[in-house]
Amino acid sequence: MSGNWRADPLVWGHGPSVFEVFLEPTCPFSVTAFGKLDALLDHVGEDRLTIKLRLQSQPWHMYSGVIVRCILAASTLENGKAAAKSVMAAVAAHREEFEFDRHCGGPNLETTPNGIIRRIEGYSGLKLAEAFAIPDLDREIKWHC
Repeated sequence: MSGNWRADPLVWGHGPSVFEVFLEPTCPFSVTAFGKLDALLDHVGEDRLTIKLRLQSQPWHMYSGVIVRCILAASTLENGKAAAKSVMAAVAAHREEFEFDRHCGGPNLETTPNGIIRRIEGYSGLKLAEAFAIPDLDREIKWHC
């Protein structure tokens, strides 16, 4: 992973100019934008740009809230900055597996939040269930919203 995450798990780079991005982890447009952020930072330079990522849960992406919480839960783990970014990358790489057909149907209707957490754990290689259950994690989610 390129980029240098700061103390805030959803910030990388350390330059004076700030570029804020609002992304929903399963939105195809957000996934495209997320995939370009490292190249942008490499092109501009970490010493000249700070990228701040805000997670914007969108209710028509039915498991958006669960996935956003998984990303933030990952940020509480050891190497939290890299862990959060790797969860985002894992979800982006398998975006279709976290979506519903036409935002209302398909196989994910039978999937539980625990199933989504296990799926993300499998793709990211991180254990997230315990961190997902941190009671105060909702404050961070609300800040992003």
